[in-house]
Amino acid sequence: CDGNFECGHAQIGEVSGPSCVGGVSCYATSVQSITDSSCIGDSACRGLGNFFGERLNVSDGSCVGFLACLYAGSDGVLGPSISASCIGVNSCLLAGFFGSVGDLVGSCDGDSACEDMGYYGSVGNVMNGCNGKGTCQSVAEEETQSVSAIVDCYNAPDGICDGVTSSDGLVAADPTCKAGVNLADTLALIEEESESDTSPFTEKQLCYGKTAVENTVASLSKGHSTAAVRYGVNKAFEDLGCDDKSDSEICEILQL
Repeated sequence: CDGNFECGHAQIGEVSGPSCVGGVSCYATSVQSITDSSCIGDSACRGLGNFFGERLNVSDGSCVGFLACLYAGSDGVLGPSISASCIGVNSCLLAGFFGSVGDLVGSCDGDSACEDMGYYGSVGNVMNGCNGKGTCQSVAEEETQSVSAIVDCYNAPDGICDGVTSSDGLVAADPTCKAGVNLADTLALIEEESESDTSPFTEKQLCYGKTAVENTVASLSKGHSTAAVRYGVNKAFEDLGCDDKSDSEICEILQL
C-alpha cells in the first residue's frame, strides 16, 4: 500500500504488484484483492468495496491515479471484477452509485472514466467498451434506467455515448452495441427460465445454452471475428433446442 492513509480500512485478501501506492491509499477497501500495480496514487481506491454483493478483485493495472476508483461500489453493487480498466483522471468516478454495475474489463480508459456509471440505475458488464471521449458520461442515469451490457462498443473518439441511459438508446447511438445487449438479455432470460417450473427448456439445454452464450460474450469482448461470434450464437441456438421453440423470447433474440 506504501504511504499516506496506508491501506485505509483494509480487510484486503491480497495486495501485490506493487498496488495502491500512496494518496488516500486503499482508503475504505474491504476487497478480495488488489494486484498487478492497480489503483496507484491520488485517491487510490477511495470508496472501493461493495456494501452489498461480492468483494471486489482489482487487477491488471486498473484505476491508476487521480480519483482512482473514487466511490467504486458506492453502496450499490459493482463487479466483482475491475480488470485493466478506468486508467486515470476521474477514474471510475461514481461507479456503482446506489445502483448496480457489472464487471469492468478493458474499459473506461481515462478522462471522465465511467463518469456517473450506475447512478441509481443498472449497467451490466462493460467489456472492451467506453474507451472513447467522455467515456460513458451519465450511463443509466436515474432510478428506472438500465443498460444490459456494453461490449466491444462505444470506443469512438467523438463522445457518442454522452447522455445514453437505456439499452435502446445505447444501440441507437452505436449500433455495434446491439450484439452485446442481445447476449446480456439472453443470459438474463436463461436465468429466469432456470428458476421456472414451467420452462419449455430442459435443465441440460439451459446449462449448455448459458455456457455457449457466455463464451460468445467473451469472444465479442476480445474483438474476435464476426464469424466467431455468429458461431457462438448458432451454438447457443442449437444447444437450447430453439428449432422447436420458435415462440420463446430467448430464441427470438438469438435470431436477431
